[in-house]
Amino acid sequence: MLRELHIKNYAIIDEVSLTLSEGFNVITGETGAGKSILVEALSLILGERSSLEGVRHGANEAVLEAAFDPPSSSSEVNPSKELSHTNELDPADDLIFKRVLNKSGKNRTYLNGSMATLSALKQAGQKLVEIHGQQGQQLLTDLDQQGLLLDAFCRLSDERFRFASDFRHWSDLRRRLESLEKQGAEALRKRSLLEEQVSEIREANLSVDEEKQLEQEEHTLKNWEAILSMSQGAYALLSDEGGLLQQLDVCGTEIRDLNGITDDAAAELELWEQAKIHLKELTTFLRTRCHDAEYQPERLETVSARLYQIQTLKKKYQRSLEELIDYQQDLENELSGFFENETRQGELADLIKTAEKALGSAAQRLSEKRAEGRVRLATQVKEALNTLGMEKTSFVIAQEKVPLSETGIDQIEFLIALPGETPQSLGKIASGGELSRIMLAVKVVLAGVDPVDTLVFDEIDAGVGGGIAERIGRRLSKLAENHQVLCITHLPQIASLADHHYFVEKNVSVDHVSTSIRALNRKDRVEELARMLGGVNITDLTRRHAEEMMRAK
Repeated sequence: MLRELHIKNYAIIDEVSLTLSEGFNVITGETGAGKSILVEALSLILGERSSLEGVRHGANEAVLEAAFDPPSSSSEVNPSKELSHTNELDPADDLIFKRVLNKSGKNRTYLNGSMATLSALKQAGQKLVEIHGQQGQQLLTDLDQQGLLLDAFCRLSDERFRFASDFRHWSDLRRRLESLEKQGAEALRKRSLLEEQVSEIREANLSVDEEKQLEQEEHTLKNWEAILSMSQGAYALLSDEGGLLQQLDVCGTEIRDLNGITDDAAAELELWEQAKIHLKELTTFLRTRCHDAEYQPERLETVSARLYQIQTLKKKYQRSLEELIDYQQDLENELSGFFENETRQGELADLIKTAEKALGSAAQRLSEKRAEGRVRLATQVKEALNTLGMEKTSFVIAQEKVPLSETGIDQIEFLIALPGETPQSLGKIASGGELSRIMLAVKVVLAGVDPVDTLVFDEIDAGVGGGIAERIGRRLSKLAENHQVLCITHLPQIASLADHHYFVEKNVSVDHVSTSIRALNRKDRVEELARMLGGVNITDLTRRHAEEMMRAK
């Protein structure tokens, strides 16, 4: 609910503060006093576009502020959810809107004391206030809002909210699948290359120490003749007639004899025995090497080919043998990711199919319930129009099938047919008193489910009077049982039914024009109603008439 409106240096207003209450509030005053300026300022606070001309002459900037109670959650549509979701605000907090208009064009907007975008103000404001009039934001002409209100009337708001959540989940699944498919398409070309590289490295069956061992074996195979010659020469020196082993036996005889004479050559004898053992082992090694040393062209070719394969892979991939083995693992991991992508695509496709089937069924149920409810709503709105003197005005709710969206498969549109005309959308009807009364009729029917707490009607009394004006006033009063209603009026029949009455007055001096506003007590209300009834010259008769009108409330 709108609690306070503060305006400074805007249009002909120096500075005014208006404190509002629940129920039916009316604002009256002479033509040109600035009543509609209040509505215009409220529209700007709630995000409407501005112009530099709005700043009062002689001032550099205008300051417009409005304070609201937290939006109610008692109606069928819960604006607190939407407000917090849309604007990241705590729906339990009071809401304070502020807009500063500067002649330089550097305007500023604030929401609860923090800088905010104009769009944020507008989105938040649409959940709080609905303005009907020439300068107002006619939210009811918005097709999405019309669908929302029909669903509220049909008690489908919770179902609609769940459907929207399921639709967003389904849309998210589709976006994720599209992303995976795009990644898969881009990776398809890379995948074939990776598979080729993995296959090539895997088939090589590399091991860390293999290259070093092969290089040693190749060196041995290439030098087999020199190895054989040297091994044979060394073997001959050891084992031939007169060789080292034979001479070593002679040496051993001498040492044993020495030990027999001196009895202290045991150390020399031990060393001789160890030397003989080592030389015999050496002889065995050399004999084996002589036996094994032979020309092996096939093996040399195999080893050389294997080394060439390893060196070719190292050069191709610019990696060492150890790095090649690690690279193979990296490639296999990356390929595994491709396979996981394909698996995930299949899983997502199944989830999307299941979700889409459920959405289709839910959308059909919503559509059927809307088809039933729209007839009842149209009938009740038509009855309300009859009470407002628009008996010949038709009201129709069109329901057109559209592709699946967050709201289902229906496009809901409120259509009005004025006498002699074909039904048209509300947005195509000329603004003014007729449109405002149509809005009032709809609002009265939807009073219990309308999520907007504060309704502002400007020029709703245009072109009417007498009994029709009283009907309008009583409808506004009825509407105020569920909403805060603010109405700017020129008709005493409407003003007399208000719970709270505010008077706007233009003060003119030699070089200055300004507007002020004040709340009227009962005595002042009688005087204002008498002025509205009788004009400049107020008589006792008009005062009595004014009192009777107030008592008749």
